[in-house]
Amino acid sequence: MKIFKSIKSFSAWRNKQQNKVIGFVPTMGALHQGHLSLVQKSVQICDITIVTLFVNQLQFAPDEDFKNYPRNIKQDIKNLQLQHVDVILIPSNNQMYNQKFSYCVSEYNLSKNLEGKSRPRFFNGVTTVLCKLFNLVLPQYVYFGCKDIQQLYIIKKMVLDLNYSIKIIGCPTIRESNGLAMSSRNQYLSDQEKNKAALIYRVLRLAKKSIQEKQKKISEIKNEMSLKLLNNNFKIEYVSIADVATFKEINQYKKSHTIISLAVFYKNVRLIDNILI
Repeated sequence: MKIFKSIKSFSAWRNKQQNKVIGFVPTMGALHQGHLSLVQKSVQICDITIVTLFVNQLQFAPDEDFKNYPRNIKQDIKNLQLQHVDVILIPSNNQMYNQKFSYCVSEYNLSKNLEGKSRPRFFNGVTTVLCKLFNLVLPQYVYFGCKDIQQLYIIKKMVLDLNYSIKIIGCPTIRESNGLAMSSRNQYLSDQEKNKAALIYRVLRLAKKSIQEKQKKISEIKNEMSLKLLNNNFKIEYVSIADVATFKEINQYKKSHTIISLAVFYKNVRLIDNILI
């Protein structure tokens, strides 16, 4: 396994990899089984699997947890070595964004709702860093988890709109045994708190059942979700039942795919999850 901390050295190596199928898993480190499931899929299919460990400051607002975001590079490297990853790129912030850096890649449609509304800087930071990483890594396949469902759809659209020759692979959300979606931010919670936070998935499943039965109004289902969360000490950022093609809220049942999603704070930890119908 090769480890690069220099973009220049990495690019020199990458330019020598001709006629190889490259799989790429971009991460911010603090790896959990969800990340590793993406790596496993890449290793199975691709000739070379590349993983980046880079906490991208551009996607954090000033009041968010950039400085305290979990970082454990030594353990991440060990975990990736066990998965037979070929290359890890660990660039510094100064290498990714020099002092004169003044560009931004923006999406103006899908990014305006839900996560984009709650975190106005988030998707600009994500799309900008991914454009840079795609240009460096030059992969054929890139793997993302479906927990960040809105991000996944925005990246798919970015690849289409900007004419990247890349296939974006969305992979199932990996969960704890209690149903809580795996996240690097789960490290902030104790085992007891994680068990309580597992209510998130139960609320989503109940909402899915209600939608499938079509016995309640959409607004009633959202209200029930909110009440269950509020009564269990969750702070709600949003509860959404939306069209997955647009991420705009729906008021009536529809035949095409519906996404039930939410963002909440539990013990000051921001958690997101979703279920697709």
